[in-house]
Amino acid sequence: MTGYSRMDPRELGQRIRQARESLGLSQEEFANRVNKDQAAISEYENGKRKVAATELSHFAQALKLPIAYFYGDEPEPDDADRALLAEFHRLPADSRPGAITILRTLADMMGGSRG
Repeated sequence: MTGYSRMDPRELGQRIRQARESLGLSQEEFANRVNKDQAAISEYENGKRKVAATELSHFAQALKLPIAYFYGDEPEPDDADRALLAEFHRLPADSRPGAITILRTLADMMGGSRG
């Protein structure tokens, strides 16, 4: 996709659903995070309701994603990405949330952006 105005609402809805489900959130839980009702989330996800550009930013924050995710502009992983992921997978499953917290803290300290 090359612009928000040309984004297919169904494709955007699918991306919202995938991101929500990857976090293990119900529509109701996600709705609470973005100050909407569950019916609105269902309509967004099914492409029956357009998402305002201003709402998209809130959705990205609530889903812990860069806004580019919704546009299909996901960067290709490079060697550093693959190496980091390989090391991450070596960690015991119960240690992974802590590792993510450490990396987020480090990124924040170094002036990194969350999207």
